[in-house]
Amino acid sequence: MPTKSQPPDMIVALRSLRWPLAGVGGLIFALTRLAESLLIDLRPMPPVVQTLEALFWGAMAAGAIYAVLSWAARQEQRRLTSEANMLDELRSANARLELLYELNQRVASSDSLDAVLDYAMTLPPRLLGARAMALVLEDDQGVALTARCVGLSEDQLTLARTAFGVMSEPGRVRTPTVLLPRSKPPQGLTGCVLVPLAERDDEPIGWIEGYIVDVQRITGAAPTSIDLTAQAQRELEPTVTTLLITVAGELTEGIKGSRRRARELASIAALEQAITEERTRIARDLHDGVAQSLAFLRMRIALWEDWLDQEPERLAEEFASVKATLRRQIEELRRAIFALRPMELSQLGFVAALRRFVADFAGQQDWELQLELSNLPPDLPHVLELAAFRFVQEALNNAAKHAAAQHIAVMLKIVDNGLQIVVRDDGVGFDPGAQAEQSGPHLGLRQMRERAAVLDGRLTILSRPGEGTEIRAWLPMRYVN
Repeated sequence: MPTKSQPPDMIVALRSLRWPLAGVGGLIFALTRLAESLLIDLRPMPPVVQTLEALFWGAMAAGAIYAVLSWAARQEQRRLTSEANMLDELRSANARLELLYELNQRVASSDSLDAVLDYAMTLPPRLLGARAMALVLEDDQGVALTARCVGLSEDQLTLARTAFGVMSEPGRVRTPTVLLPRSKPPQGLTGCVLVPLAERDDEPIGWIEGYIVDVQRITGAAPTSIDLTAQAQRELEPTVTTLLITVAGELTEGIKGSRRRARELASIAALEQAITEERTRIARDLHDGVAQSLAFLRMRIALWEDWLDQEPERLAEEFASVKATLRRQIEELRRAIFALRPMELSQLGFVAALRRFVADFAGQQDWELQLELSNLPPDLPHVLELAAFRFVQEALNNAAKHAAAQHIAVMLKIVDNGLQIVVRDDGVGFDPGAQAEQSGPHLGLRQMRERAAVLDGRLTILSRPGEGTEIRAWLPMRYVN
């Protein structure tokens, strides 16, 4: 069984022994031909002619042997080169598959955006031999921010970006591209590989900058001298470009997934906080309202025992006052009990559950109700459903406690790729500016503002004394993309 070192030795032997073998073979052929001519050939020829003829055919035989050996050496070299190339291609393809598998596993198992970004910074040295790297991401407003930088200080990164014109290229470069220097870069860098972070034909969410010293290794061409008129870009090899596009797509999917998970966790935390605040508010209302009123009534009843004999005429007024107080506290207690009822979103669906809640609440308060829910999409995200239910619930509670309204309008619809929630009453109204810093009766409004901010939305309050109140919340649909 030949080893890996034997085929090259065979080629060396064929090349080094071509002349000796050809000479020996030609000499043997010439001597054989001469002997044949002297012993067997019946043609009368002078010995000199016979010798020359034998030497001629011996030389021809030696040339043929040499040619055959040379051809065999070349063929063996071609075969070995072809096998080596195929082996290199297989190894390269294997390495790419292993890298993509590792990338997929690491991205899938990463539980945070930092873990994905940290792993992303290990790829440019492995794929491109980069000496320094930077990773840039765009936030929700489209502002590009440097999330990671390795191998360069902030000042050096600024110089490198200026030298290669990095910040002027991301909007135009849609495939991995080598940027050549336009001025002298730091640390002897000769190229910057710009890799947009995008999935398929989507808009990039950022890019990776890989700064390299040996640009010839990845482009196959020597670097040009620094010249403002020189070609500013150079293409990568097709296999490298394809690999980088695939890697960038996987990283983009991982970054988007991590951002989405972070927002979901924030929304869950905000929801838990909202539930806690709601329970605290209800407990405070029961303590400050029903409990205080019952304690006051207990004190009054103690006085009635003295009045039965001394001032019986005052009891009639006291009974009327007690009846009014009890009526108010019963209404307050009913509101608290109604607020504590579990939401029926899973049993009835969002629209049906909200419609039932609003109708029951309006009936309890004897309000005229205008309800508009007909234009909501059937696939409204669950996060927005819960948030919308809480907004409506808090707005109706505020109206019941403070507005003294006769008519309530509740409308939900899609506006500007977001969910708009409007609750309007015709009650006494108030001055939002004067109440902005207070935490008493309008604490619920502050909590609604905070909840909207967590969901990247906004809350608008329109009200004037004597002119009713309109609470308008807008929550973006992109929050759940």
